[in-house]
Amino acid sequence: MKLGAIHHIALTVSDMERSEAFYNKLLGFMGYEQGEKTEQLILWASSHSAMTISPAKQQFHQKCDRYSPGLHHLAFSADRREDIDKLYQELLEQQVTILDPPAEYDYLPGYYAVYFLDPDGIKLELAHTPT
Repeated sequence: MKLGAIHHIALTVSDMERSEAFYNKLLGFMGYEQGEKTEQLILWASSHSAMTISPAKQQFHQKCDRYSPGLHHLAFSADRREDIDKLYQELLEQQVTILDPPAEYDYLPGYYAVYFLDPDGIKLELAHTPT
């Protein structure tokens, strides 16, 4: 690991079963494997990072508002543009809410990404930047 690299991401979700199904497909696509699973935590890990979900408290089951203080979005890296196109097709088949279909964006030369929502409205991105 390099200093400053993301070690893991931990999210709270309103429905563990629904989010587990969503993240099993998404993270499985990116090479993560599900590890620990309890009523309070589900963990997925890859060779470079990990992600967990935990249940939200009952009184806090509102959707994520990315324009309030906190997480705006979470971006994952893709090795190739084709990975983004393939994930996009899978997201469409799963009827996932797409915010912006695959396209080039002006953030960096050759930046190519797709933007979509998880079941709790958290904005996610799969992005490729050529080296």
